[in-house]
Amino acid sequence: MSPEDKLILSCVKIKPSPAELDQLNLLIPLVEDWDYLVNTIIGRGIAPLLYVKLSLLANSHLIPKSITAKLQQSYYITLSRSTILYEHFRLIAGQFTSKGIELITLKGIYLSESLYKDIGLRQMSDIDLLVKPEDGEKALAALAGMGYKSTGVDESDSDVKYGEVVHYTPLVLNGVAIEVHIKLHQDNERYRVHVDELWKNATQVLVNNIQVSTLNTYDLLIHTCIHLDKHFQQGHVQFTCFSDVTNLLEKNVEALDWTILVNTCKQYNCEIEVFKYIVLVNKYMQATVPTEIIKKYSYSLTVNEEELFFKYLSGFIGFTTGMHRHFGNFQHITSFSDKIKYFWKIIFPSKKFMMTKFQVKSSGLVYLYYPYRYYLGIKGVYILIRKKLK
Repeated sequence: MSPEDKLILSCVKIKPSPAELDQLNLLIPLVEDWDYLVNTIIGRGIAPLLYVKLSLLANSHLIPKSITAKLQQSYYITLSRSTILYEHFRLIAGQFTSKGIELITLKGIYLSESLYKDIGLRQMSDIDLLVKPEDGEKALAALAGMGYKSTGVDESDSDVKYGEVVHYTPLVLNGVAIEVHIKLHQDNERYRVHVDELWKNATQVLVNNIQVSTLNTYDLLIHTCIHLDKHFQQGHVQFTCFSDVTNLLEKNVEALDWTILVNTCKQYNCEIEVFKYIVLVNKYMQATVPTEIIKKYSYSLTVNEEELFFKYLSGFIGFTTGMHRHFGNFQHITSFSDKIKYFWKIIFPSKKFMMTKFQVKSSGLVYLYYPYRYYLGIKGVYILIRKKLK
């Protein structure tokens, strides 16, 4: 790794040890391309984690002022966006409570406050909430009553009408998207994280002074790794997920019972998916993991995946496809007529969807993009089959 890459990965911990701060200090004079470093760390979504450490680093004066200014700007942009999201969450949680809808906070909206202790440190794009399956439609109605609206151009509309619902089409108000989940993955996935178990194991927490539920430590770590694996395999990943895994391990370094984690992963059939990333963040982000765990699961992280990790670090974005979800939905639909309707909607989506998806400005040109969509679909099927055969 270059000094630039080493510095980026070494700044991920929220509370670095004195030895880790010394490592950062030693790396700063070795950096030759500050533009690469700042563009990469901002692009990966972890620039605020370096910015807040500058006051702790004796060599921070060696960082060009223009670079420091960009790191500071990234922190305040994240803080500003998070402040808006937390206000939306406060109002939504209050509305759900008044209507008897229980919710579990997922990912950023819980982690930014409770793990990072500074909502300017972790970037968030939207708010993810888990509700009980029987409360799904009720939650959507509550959000609609608050003014949140569907964009009307999301393919997951088809999931709601004909297929398997994992989450509903995001609802948006003033640029803030809310994604309501009733489970965390499709039934055809390799792993089996049962939503009933999540609710049974959930714990009560305060988020923005609102009492809600969140996943317990083991389920939270498992969900974070599975969510990361989904994006890692599909071609697009933000490094906030690697930071989440690293800092969850650091926070629970003494309390974590590894036997419970291993057994829970076996129960959910996700042992490889979880420990792959635990091994990775131990190797490249110095996450504290017992030696025996690393020895036991070192096989789960392949050379190809390590190479892909560094490609992502450099800004690589792979080919993403929704074919896996569509195949899962198709298997889930029982009615033959609904299978035909679902297939038709995917093959011939609306002009509005196509114009938004491919950023077509003239409605007269939209039909030229259907062949391109079919090409992407065929490519997605090929990639899906290739992965299945590995």
